[in-house]
Amino acid sequence: MLEMKKLDDELYRAMYGKPRVGDVAAIWGKIRNNPEVLKEAIKITRNKWNNGDTVEGMTICDAMLIDYPHVNKEVYEELIKTIYTNTDIARTVVDGASNGGYSYLLMSLWNKNMKLTEEQKAFAVREAMNKIGTTTYRNKMNAYIEELKEKSITDEKVVFLDIDGSYNPMGARTANMYITEILNSISPTQAHGSGCYDIRYWILRNPNWSIEEKQQLIMDFWEDNEDYDDALEEWEWGIVNDEANFKKDLFPPFNKYELLNEYTYDMLLKFYGNKEITDRIWEEIEFCKQMHKLRPQQWEIGADTPKVLTKNKN
Repeated sequence: MLEMKKLDDELYRAMYGKPRVGDVAAIWGKIRNNPEVLKEAIKITRNKWNNGDTVEGMTICDAMLIDYPHVNKEVYEELIKTIYTNTDIARTVVDGASNGGYSYLLMSLWNKNMKLTEEQKAFAVREAMNKIGTTTYRNKMNAYIEELKEKSITDEKVVFLDIDGSYNPMGARTANMYITEILNSISPTQAHGSGCYDIRYWILRNPNWSIEEKQQLIMDFWEDNEDYDDALEEWEWGIVNDEANFKKDLFPPFNKYELLNEYTYDMLLKFYGNKEITDRIWEEIEFCKQMHKLRPQQWEIGADTPKVLTKNKN
């Protein structure tokens, strides 16, 4: 156990220290090739505050989820089982904020070859539905509004709310809603990423969910149409601004407004000259195409369905 703890600390300093200290590849190589250390690392224990569960080797587990193709399969699968049955472990964030960093659950979805059970899929969706902006989140807030109404807490009564040292007059109901929204935003329920690439994106990108399931999920994940439109817009700009596009030019060679209709697989392969990069970019384009079909943006409603891109084979 002491050896594992020492290696975990060394790995953290090399991966996430400020400044980083040590050779990540060398340290991780020593750990990855030692199944006994990996087994010790995934053991569940109580955190230092004794108010939740954690794992013995947090950074080692983090690295296992990143380097999943090369770690002991049995130990990895045991870690996955733990993540999908223990909410505290699922929400663990090693690097970043606990209310928006890459959680163990989100990172597990990077492995598209991992077969999830229906129970595991349901667990991931429940966690994703906690994100601010989902229909579930909106229903919870509506229920809270009704609770305030039942308690006769309305904006007819004015309270003074301390915001950064300034006391602001505010309706009692609005003040309660404001405080609740703040508390929700810093809650560990928000652990699974932030912005347009949070856990909702990774579920929609994951093959464990069928097209029919994604059809419902994409409606539930973003209650507000503008929020969804913005997310899809950012995914498309993410393709255009991918670092692989900046070979010599200062500006990306692709036009976002032609991205989903004009470019073929062969055109991309010719430009990149690399099959791995081409496949990655092509998958992102196909994903955005699929999302447009499952939930068109507001400007598309009533317009013709975008034509389907086909992968040309040599």
